[in-house]
Amino acid sequence: MIKKTLIALLLLPMMGFFTACHDDDKDLPEVDFEVAISGGEQNADDNKIYITQGTPLVVESITPISRNGKKTTLGLTTYYINGIPQAQTVTVPFGAEFDTSALEPGEYAFQIKTSVYQIDKSAAFALLSYELVVEAPQPGETPGEGDTPGRTVIRPDDQQIAEQ
Repeated sequence: MIKKTLIALLLLPMMGFFTACHDDDKDLPEVDFEVAISGGEQNADDNKIYITQGTPLVVESITPISRNGKKTTLGLTTYYINGIPQAQTVTVPFGAEFDTSALEPGEYAFQIKTSVYQIDKSAAFALLSYELVVEAPQPGETPGEGDTPGRTVIRPDDQQIAEQ
């Protein structure tokens, strides 16, 4: 009898674990993002962000766009290049500036991970992924010289939202 009770007590926490885990996306925030940058430009054909080496890449703002009309806000936002953290902010408009002079010409993974909070939804985080292409300056060109980079709204290659 004691042995059966002991086994039941040992299995009880495991049963709670299985019932607590669910794959229900109904509690996740329903949100899209508008990410405004300058210094680089996203090509509509391949969705890559192109920037000349030495020109700063500036994320001017990240704006959550609610798909269900519920108030939505962001929290801690971290920027990554090739998986290495580059900057963090908790301040609206969640912008950051990146010096590209140390990046060799080539392709890089550029990601933004941000906390997302929406009324009546679980706290979550979003991971926005982009492909960043750093191009060498043209011969005789000084990076940023002659460029008049405007503000561009970029679309992520991939957007994932998960519970925190």
